[in-house]
Amino acid sequence: MVSLRPMQDTLADYTALQSWFHDPGLQEWVWCDEPGEPPVSLERVMEKYGPRVKSPTDVFPWFILRNGAPIGFIQYYFSDEATVGLDMWIGSDAERGHGYGTEALRQMTELIPQLHPQVRTLFIDPDPANTQAIRCYLKVGFRDTGKTIWDDGSECLLLARGAFSPSGLPDQRAVRPSGLPFSDCYLAIHCRGDL
Repeated sequence: MVSLRPMQDTLADYTALQSWFHDPGLQEWVWCDEPGEPPVSLERVMEKYGPRVKSPTDVFPWFILRNGAPIGFIQYYFSDEATVGLDMWIGSDAERGHGYGTEALRQMTELIPQLHPQVRTLFIDPDPANTQAIRCYLKVGFRDTGKTIWDDGSECLLLARGAFSPSGLPDQRAVRPSGLPFSDCYLAIHCRGDL
């Protein structure tokens, strides 16, 4: 059974996140560290995600659970008051390809409007080469907006769900609430960049 829970300020949660960043199948798509740098340290994970866990204001990190055990990560963040972006991944290759990500994303797309009734649009921006992730998002009701986000030489396909118009979705000039520019695709099992 797949379920979600908020990420907790515990050594176990930070360690799980760090271990997923070291998974070779995930490293192709998700922020880990720059080429040639040492693997992501536990301290770096805690530095980056600790503030999001302790005081979620614009980025809300959650864990994906299977039978109560963490198997992945999903977070959402506000692009504006009515528009929310999503990032997600399944942490190990053994757990991928079983529909757990699809079910977790379905649950999150139902949960966000309950927690934030003003939200009208959800978006996700996979690397166009990550066909497994794109299939997952399309199954949950995301649609291709016909827009591609380019930044720093990276390409992301913009998929959206809800009441949206192409002019109301992020583009290469948009800035995430955390102040980080849209860069290198930041999402799910398919992103390159800063999550």
